[in-house]
Amino acid sequence: MPQKQFAASLVIGLTTYYGYETGARDPRSDFWIAVAKKYHVKIDYLMGYSNDPYQIADGENSSSYSLEEDEHIKKYRVLDIHGKRAVDGVLNVEYDRMTHVVEQEQKGAITYINCYDLAVSAGPGEPWADDAGYKTRVEIPTEQVPEDAHYCVRVNGNSMEPAYKDGDILFVQRQDEMVRPGEIGIFYLNGEGYVKRLGHNCLESLNPQYNPIPLREYDDIRCQGRVLGRLG
Repeated sequence: MPQKQFAASLVIGLTTYYGYETGARDPRSDFWIAVAKKYHVKIDYLMGYSNDPYQIADGENSSSYSLEEDEHIKKYRVLDIHGKRAVDGVLNVEYDRMTHVVEQEQKGAITYINCYDLAVSAGPGEPWADDAGYKTRVEIPTEQVPEDAHYCVRVNGNSMEPAYKDGDILFVQRQDEMVRPGEIGIFYLNGEGYVKRLGHNCLESLNPQYNPIPLREYDDIRCQGRVLGRLG
């Protein structure tokens, strides 16, 4: 972490923190307390009196590990050599992967963005809950993610060709109000999800093979956001 970022996270001046790093000045106790609270480590670890960095969670008095971590350790100790090698192999692969991910995130090379688990239809309609939750976070090169994108969603169907094809991943800017006429948005209409262009009292397709979907007074129509573009 850059010095400026670390100092800002502790709400102290960069010059002050630089003095701590270079040894020009000694940090006071409130600095160690701030680091311990912010990054959830023990002060005796920061001071070099312990090799165990983790704070004991509230209510725990015998272990600095979470209950889940403690269970993993117990199970690992029961394994034979073959089992431990198998676990070590998976652990090392995942550790290397996450180390790479963290490095790329710090460099700003990749962005994680939420993705709806349900597709939006570019055809006759796709069953879609208005409050559909995010089920996955996709890793995308930062240079490909529009600045105002809040989430992404997958297209199902070909009615928005040639702009958007079946299987495309669309970037969406979330907004509560309806998009302007002529803009392409994500719409919830009577229990189904669509990617369409807003027309005059209708939702329009770009593919001339598909007729507009009329919007009636009693329809449950809600805009889920404005389409900013597609991945790739």
